[in-house]
Amino acid sequence: MRTPATKPSALLLVLVLTPLAARAVTLRAGVHLGTRTVNDAKVKNAYGDGFVKLPYLQISLSRHFFLGLAYEGGYKKDGRLGVYNDPAVLTLRGLDLTLGYELRAKWAAAYLQAGYGLCEYRQSIPTTPFSSAHPVNHRQSTAVAAVGVRLYPEKFFYLTAEAKYVPLKVRPYDATVDLGGWRLLAGLGFSLDL
Repeated sequence: MRTPATKPSALLLVLVLTPLAARAVTLRAGVHLGTRTVNDAKVKNAYGDGFVKLPYLQISLSRHFFLGLAYEGGYKKDGRLGVYNDPAVLTLRGLDLTLGYELRAKWAAAYLQAGYGLCEYRQSIPTTPFSSAHPVNHRQSTAVAAVGVRLYPEKFFYLTAEAKYVPLKVRPYDATVDLGGWRLLAGLGFSLDL
């Protein structure tokens, strides 16, 4: 018995696998490292911008299009909140699924990608004699977009620079907080033609 979700899943599988079976496939795996900004002024004041690492996998769908899967982690910042300057920790991480378009010359490629991101944000504030803990542990989906360049000193190895933006407005309690921001990234990766 088929469930309603199997029809779109089967169609997506056919759309992805058909071009892959008809041509050579390029797999790319790499890691980006860089900075992450936070749009909300109060959050930025309490925790500041931070460091992120972003390992990723990409598979070509055609000469110009590719699918990407990436995990963003590394942002875990200590801060102080409230009148009593309570210690707190903010952790932000995410998982992205994107569709990308690239233009490639012999030794360089420019690309842009956009897609879906599932972001997790967690804030822990220990209980003190003057305040009670208000932990936050939520997930929210959002759009993601990036633009970048790859330089290929060798056919199988590349260096990359990328600017990525993630809009993320959340409402953990009664106020909206803008955890979105820019990621300015650099990294390296390996490319394999199958």
